[in-house]
Amino acid sequence: MRDAYVVALGIPCIDEYGEAKEWPQEGEKSIVRWAERKVGGMIPNAACVMAGMGRKTYLVTALNAGVTSEGIRRDLESWGLDLSHLIVDERLPDMRCVIIRTPRERTILVPDSSSVHYPVDEKLRKLLLGAGCVYTSMMEFHRLENWEALAGELREKGVGLVFDLETSTFENGEDPLFRYASLLFFNEKGMEKYAAGRDPEDCIRELLENGTEAVAVTLGGEGCYCASGEERVRLPGNRVEVVDPTGAGDTFNCAFTASWLAGKSLAYAAEFANAAAAHAVTVLGARGGIAPSEQIEEWMRAFARERKEV
Repeated sequence: MRDAYVVALGIPCIDEYGEAKEWPQEGEKSIVRWAERKVGGMIPNAACVMAGMGRKTYLVTALNAGVTSEGIRRDLESWGLDLSHLIVDERLPDMRCVIIRTPRERTILVPDSSSVHYPVDEKLRKLLLGAGCVYTSMMEFHRLENWEALAGELREKGVGLVFDLETSTFENGEDPLFRYASLLFFNEKGMEKYAAGRDPEDCIRELLENGTEAVAVTLGGEGCYCASGEERVRLPGNRVEVVDPTGAGDTFNCAFTASWLAGKSLAYAAEFANAAAAHAVTVLGARGGIAPSEQIEEWMRAFARERKEV
């Protein structure tokens, strides 16, 4: 089953990049120099990375039928995504995400897409149940009709449920979807939110004992920490010149997931994902990490050699 295709579930948008000297305090102003516009969206970006690694990838999403949406559709298809399950909903607005880079950090303003829901007809149900994994966020999975029953059925059929757990994508650690997850990806703030004052290692151990196969925590420039029932891996960040950190987490998650689907060890998946994410930040845009698996393996070996030489 793991050799099968991937279904990504998420909403695309137009990413509008701007640059400012500093992020303003509430009620103040800041001059922004607008740089460029790219098709983005957290899950669609991740899906493009997965397709770029050579994995057949479907994107289940919803758009209106306007000119902007048509441009988004053409762009996503150009990266190799299958949009045969696209839902057209004229009630939806054009989705735009604002990304402001400052010398210290970047700030992202994400559009509200709470009105989007996915009806699960027989065609979509068949697609989901035949996948190697479903890659999404908990917020996105909740858009599916009868989402909890569907999560249980996917788990029973051996379809991996893979969740990206940034702070804005889940309410708290009580979400029932944690019980059905195969892979869980946290960034530092996401783990802090999930732990809610508890020891993160205790939280990870509990998740693994409850059936999750692997948990990964990305640590920005400090690398990553990954855990399975049998193994723990802590890797430092690879030394690169950072151009744009947008999408590094998506790249890490998909590289790790691709390794997991291929039956690789936790150590290999962590090294592979760490290398892919490091390279991603050297390129402007959320899809800087798109590359075939063979190229990522070359980066992985090169970064390993550099660490040994230090």
